[in-house]
Amino acid sequence: MKRNALASLLGVDHPILLAPMAGVAGGELAGQVSDSGAFGIVGGGYGDSDFLSQQLSLLGTNKPFGVGFITWKLKEKPELLEVALARKPRAILLSFGDPEPFVETIKANGALFIAQCQSVSDAEKAAFLGADIVIAQGTEAGGHGSHQATMSLLPAVVDALPGALVVGAGGIGDGRGLAACLMLGAAGVMIGSRFY
Repeated sequence: MKRNALASLLGVDHPILLAPMAGVAGGELAGQVSDSGAFGIVGGGYGDSDFLSQQLSLLGTNKPFGVGFITWKLKEKPELLEVALARKPRAILLSFGDPEPFVETIKANGALFIAQCQSVSDAEKAAFLGADIVIAQGTEAGGHGSHQATMSLLPAVVDALPGALVVGAGGIGDGRGLAACLMLGAAGVMIGSRFY
């Protein structure tokens, strides 16, 4: 497929993101995904700065990458955001918690803000806060979703945020899943287990 708006914004060839799975999506995997033309995201895990620094040092790529955080854990250790931003990621992904306290710092450092959301109301709030990309994450996403499946949540978020770059996540593991999400209005997908 041709490079679309999401891929162009992220500086990659394919509208596919690696889910920042804690303890799984480390620097090596994220670097390999980025080298393949998709967007690798290092999982910030549960708030260990030594772990995060080590994983960022394992990226081994000059291609764009991101760092993802569990927002409620980042609130406990906000210094982790500085560790990540020092490596000049293309984007910071926040999920599970209120992202508002971190948006200004992310944007001030020239990174994109990706908000992973499990409901339409969370997606609307993320858009209001200036999210560059909104992830619509359904229940199939590693057990972390809320109460709505990806294929019903995704079009609801797309309809609620006209013109926004919305990405589908949860239960997507191949080209058919990508095609289905694109048909539902997504700009791309975020995949976790399949890359693992």
